Amino acid sequence: MKLIDRHNFISVVCVSFTLVVCGKLFLEKISGFTDRFYTENIFTCLLVCILATFIISLHYYLQNLPFIAVMIGQYILLIGIIFGGIFVLGQVSDIAPTAYKDMFVSVTVPYVLGAALYYISFFWQIKKANEIFSKL
Repeated sequence: MKLIDRHNFISVVCVSFTLVVCGKLFLEKISGFTDRFYTENIFTCLLVCILATFIISLHYYLQNLPFIAVMIGQYILLIGIIFGGIFVLGQVSDIAPTAYKDMFVSVTVPYVLGAALYYISFFWQIKKANEIFSKL
C-alpha cells in the first residue's frame, strides 16, 4: 500500500514543512532566540522536508525487507545525506562549530515524529484493508 505517491507528494511536503516551521518558530519564541540566518534556515527546513518525505516514501519499494531494518536504514540515509551536505558546505564556507549537533537534533526530532505518524497510519490502513478483505 502506497501512502505517499506522486499525486500527494507535494501536499505531504507542504504539510510537514508547515508543521516543522511552526514548531521552529514556536520554540524560538518561547526561548527568546533571534535567528539571524532566518531565510537560510527556512530554505534548509524546506530541503530537509522534501528529502525526508522522499526517503519515507521509499518504504513502499522496501516492503519485502524487515521493517526495523528499513526504518533504521531510512534514518541513517537521511542523516548521512544531511551530514554530507554539512561537510560539503563546510568546505566552501564557514559553518557553526556545533553544526553537526544542531542539524542532528533539528532533523532527528521532526523525522522521528513524522516517521512514527507515517508508519502508524500505514499499519492502520493495512489493518482496515484486512478487515474489509475478511468481510468479503
